[in-house]
Amino acid sequence: MLTLICRTNYTVKSDLIAYNLPSHSSMNVYTAKWMTMKRRGFAILTVAVFLLPLIPATGAQNPIFGVSLSCDSPAEMDVSPAGYEPVEMICTIENTATVGATQIEITNEWSGGATADMLGATGEYSVEAGESEEFTVTFSGTTKQPSSNSYEFEIFATVIEWNSIPLNEPLPRENDSFADSLEIATYGAVELRINDVSTRKVEAGSEFSINLQFTNKGNAADKVRVDIANIQNLKTQGFTFIGSEFVAEDLEMGATSTLREIKMLAPSDIDSTMSIDLQFQASSSNDANADLSEITIPVSVEASESSGTLTGGISEVGEDDLILYGAIAGGVILLIILLGVVSRSIRKSSAKKSGEQPAIEIDEPETVAEPDEFDDLFDDLDDFEIESDEFDDLLDEF
Repeated sequence: MLTLICRTNYTVKSDLIAYNLPSHSSMNVYTAKWMTMKRRGFAILTVAVFLLPLIPATGAQNPIFGVSLSCDSPAEMDVSPAGYEPVEMICTIENTATVGATQIEITNEWSGGATADMLGATGEYSVEAGESEEFTVTFSGTTKQPSSNSYEFEIFATVIEWNSIPLNEPLPRENDSFADSLEIATYGAVELRINDVSTRKVEAGSEFSINLQFTNKGNAADKVRVDIANIQNLKTQGFTFIGSEFVAEDLEMGATSTLREIKMLAPSDIDSTMSIDLQFQASSSNDANADLSEITIPVSVEASESSGTLTGGISEVGEDDLILYGAIAGGVILLIILLGVVSRSIRKSSAKKSGEQPAIEIDEPETVAEPDEFDDLFDDLDDFEIESDEFDDLLDEF
């Protein structure tokens, strides 16, 4: 031990006060221990300066590092065969840190399954403090899928590194997320079917009908309607409708209607054959932009016998009717000839019995008469003498 003696001025006689101090070697040991503790304290203080802010209060944004994620809501996806295209969604991540670059990881949860997919919602981005970065998420899917399908998703943005310092457990990691769903747009599509598309030949004023069916080819339940596109022109030409001028039916996706019928009357007041088209159109009630399904049926309206010409009337008479009418006409002609022969024979017979002298004929200028088509026939018959009694009974019957 080293004894230190100090003089005091309280007494005349100097008093020596002794303090016991450690020796030189012991002093070095204590000094080394103090310096070590000083270094450790400085290190702890330094770490505390950086780590204490990393433990934010509940609901407070970390002032040292952080991230913000925002996305546009995705548009409905058109899955119609003619209009399909993938849907894109823009997302933005922002480094909310006050200093330093942040490494941000993007991950997701997706319920698409086999009918839809989500791309672009993964990866890592390095963003400086206060800066932002955009990325694009693309949704795709199969066509013709029902509009009732809906796909939920959630995208996560997590700070995994700050200022080149990895943030792993137990250090806190800031994150943000965006959740939404992808919806399928409704589209309409129809198919009209008429089995017989040949020309309809109808008589003026007669009734006829068109049978048809239609199918819902869209991706949702739909009310399909069939109209006649040129109905106003048909009415102008004299066509009238029996019952409804159109047909409509509620159909589930992929369903076909029952067999439907549109009845009409052909115009009656026509002088000649009329040719016109019936233009049928099937449409979707769900989608005003859907393509129409169209079928055209030609119609030929024949003029009736009463309103047509003689030639037109004869053309509509059947072959059997012509034979019957010819036989009746021939019988009438033969009867007229027979009556003429009988009458001529009776007159000659009466003249002979009376014995009267024939009257004197005065010569008149000769005139050339046109030959009668029956003269030869009657001249031949003059050579036959027919007793009047033979025809008495016949005449009595008339």
